[in-house]
Amino acid sequence: MHDRCPVCGQPTEIEVGFYYGTGYVSYALSIAVLVASFVAWKVLIGVSFSINDNRIFYWMGTAFVILFALQPVLMRLSRILWLSWFVPYDPNWKDHPIAEPERANKEQMNNW
Repeated sequence: MHDRCPVCGQPTEIEVGFYYGTGYVSYALSIAVLVASFVAWKVLIGVSFSINDNRIFYWMGTAFVILFALQPVLMRLSRILWLSWFVPYDPNWKDHPIAEPERANKEQMNNW
């Protein structure tokens, strides 16, 4: 991930551990994908909950393949959403200087 936005120069690492919350956002997006795929499966295939009907397992396999394939997209989308909640949009960003993050410790960044 870039240290700064290549277009406007906004720092992307606001503070140490800033992106830990993206796990919750990614989880919510994954649940949304699962619910949407279940509704689509129910409408198109017509899954019934019965002991003799095993089609629900086909949905589960398909849903997990979809989630596995979408994981890079969901991770990036969750980071974008998380950053957009904490960095306000400035329509005149070209005219205003960008403030440096006050809680970022440059010496400890990427020190895993």
